Amino acid sequence: MKKFLANFEEIVGGVLFIIMLIVLTMQIFFRLVLDQPLTWSEALAKFIFIYVGYLAVSIGIKENGHVYIDYFVEKMPKAIQKGLNYVFQFVILIVLLLMTYIGYEMALRKVPVDIVALGISYVYMYSALPLLSLLMIYRLLERNYQEWRNMKEEI
Repeated sequence: MKKFLANFEEIVGGVLFIIMLIVLTMQIFFRLVLDQPLTWSEALAKFIFIYVGYLAVSIGIKENGHVYIDYFVEKMPKAIQKGLNYVFQFVILIVLLLMTYIGYEMALRKVPVDIVALGISYVYMYSALPLLSLLMIYRLLERNYQEWRNMKEEI
């Protein structure tokens, strides 16, 4: 279970990606071979793609893979580099908190609106932002805590 939780994004994202691939392959087959396009496949693929995308961002945060230009930062003294790193991490946390709040507000507005092709509310699609932003916050805090512990052990 611990291994599953440590690799949650990779496992769930991989499964969802395979499902999306199957759905899109079915759509191509039904449209081109049987001349009977599936009415729900595009909506489902879009729905899954949103979750896969946010899970990929969470992986990037977990592995400290977010992009920033470090050319100027590397030219500064180590103390300033460390301070800027804390500032960057704090800004990322603030942005994720805002994404959680804004995503929650957006999801609430979509409760009465249905994805007609799937027969479900848009709230499930829009819930990806606040739910997975919370996961990103957890991964950000988890990684920073690990870095802090490693730094303490080195001293």
